[in-house]
Amino acid sequence: MILCCGEALIDFVPQKDQSGGSLYQPCPGGSPYNTAIALGRLQVPTASFCGLSNDFFGSMLLKHLQQSGVSTEWVRHLERDTTLAFVNADSADGEVEYAFYGRETADRSLEKGDLPQVLPEEIKVLQFGSVSLVLEPTASTMELLMQRESGQRMISLDPNIRPGLISDREVYRERFEKWLDSTDLLKASITDLEWIYPDAEIFSTIERILETTKVNLVMLTSGEKGSWACTSKQRVHEKAERIVVKDAVGAGDSFHAAVLCRLWEIDAVDSSSLAELNESELKQILEFANKIASITCSRSGADSPWRKELD
Repeated sequence: MILCCGEALIDFVPQKDQSGGSLYQPCPGGSPYNTAIALGRLQVPTASFCGLSNDFFGSMLLKHLQQSGVSTEWVRHLERDTTLAFVNADSADGEVEYAFYGRETADRSLEKGDLPQVLPEEIKVLQFGSVSLVLEPTASTMELLMQRESGQRMISLDPNIRPGLISDREVYRERFEKWLDSTDLLKASITDLEWIYPDAEIFSTIERILETTKVNLVMLTSGEKGSWACTSKQRVHEKAERIVVKDAVGAGDSFHAAVLCRLWEIDAVDSSSLAELNESELKQILEFANKIASITCSRSGADSPWRKELD
């Protein structure tokens, strides 16, 4: 099983009514949440560890997990509001801007006492990312879980940078590099790494990460420019699929889920297996992940595909 750990919120996605006027549609969202949904729909055994409100948005988020085949055993229910995020989706280049409304909300209020004391052996992978690693107290809670479980299970990380929520780039960079010492698989966009390391060349950064941290596989995305898979032995590029993009909300999360799905299917969910993936295996992973992301981009909101759609 894969346990996705992090924020669960409501994305308000821009739409047009019949007269062409603007309106916003509420959609379940949050980076680790979207990854869990995508994995569940791909029929990978998946669970979510997040904080959900008891309001009607929280009920919507819970129901969406369950309908997508995601276990909610580790969901924590809190008497807090649900975080809201309004989306400005500039989808052609894969970039999405967000305005967050989430002071003292459920998904950012997890304390250390909310952590499961012991995780069952069936959980082979923990996935982390984005807002949940920035906003306290959930950020320290997730960091503690990551460090506690590193070495016992594969750790997969997607920083999914939201610059508007990060007050100090230097402090964030220091924390990010500490996470890498617990991480086996890093999924990131070029935009993420350029923000964290503004003066560095991308592939030099990746080489340094692979040489000096625990990370054995880096999956790099760049919207319409395609994606790369990098290990200490391989660097493989795959072109993006040509599609009509509706928006890019959740595209990176779907990509991450597809990578984890393929790794699960070939039983490569440990650090040493990641390091030994060959060119053919990495190419197949990229092809599948690009396909899942492209389908998500062809639909409004983080609406990842179901396994039956692929068949």
